[in-house]
Amino acid sequence: MTEVLIADDHGIVRLGTSIVIKEALPLANITQAGDVDELIRFLSEKQYDLLLLDINMPGGNNITMVEKVLAVQPGIKILVFSSYDETLYALRYLQAGASGYLSKNASKTELKNAILAVVQRGKYMSPEIQELYYHTLTMGKSFIAADNPLNKLSNREVDVAKYLVQGMGIQDVSKTLNLSTSTVSTYKTRIFEKLQVNNLVELIEKFRLYSGS
Repeated sequence: MTEVLIADDHGIVRLGTSIVIKEALPLANITQAGDVDELIRFLSEKQYDLLLLDINMPGGNNITMVEKVLAVQPGIKILVFSSYDETLYALRYLQAGASGYLSKNASKTELKNAILAVVQRGKYMSPEIQELYYHTLTMGKSFIAADNPLNKLSNREVDVAKYLVQGMGIQDVSKTLNLSTSTVSTYKTRIFEKLQVNNLVELIEKFRLYSGS
């Protein structure tokens, strides 16, 4: 029997995902976590084969969430299920230790295929991400492609920029990511320098052009 844990703060998403999992893995035993604290508690109490992880959950909305999960259960397979643009985020999460990354815009069939791929083969990448990944290998570049200017940003800088683009102020970003305001300000300065933007409007436009958001 496959032990599956779904971590998402939206009940309707957990319900719909459970239905797809049962179609793909009829004998699966499914547990649902609605927040990060509940997720970590379940991981501490029981071994799971597969985790479907929503990285948009409050308290878990950054790349370090994968590392936290693997610190508790190193052998678990993680399929990140997110609304964030996969061309900007997927390779970062795979590099952090996730087994797959799937957009919430994916079809039911794609979700089912991703679940089966991770359970049976240990890895899932969409055709678009496979192309991006193999391009970086053949071109001898780093794991994250360099042709998109947003990929100049570190993982933490992407986290900070994401919230700035959403309209959050320095203090709000500080609370969300559990960082000091001075640290967030430093990241903001680095982001502006790397992307060659002078203000928030230009940053938003840069993300609109290159992340599809």
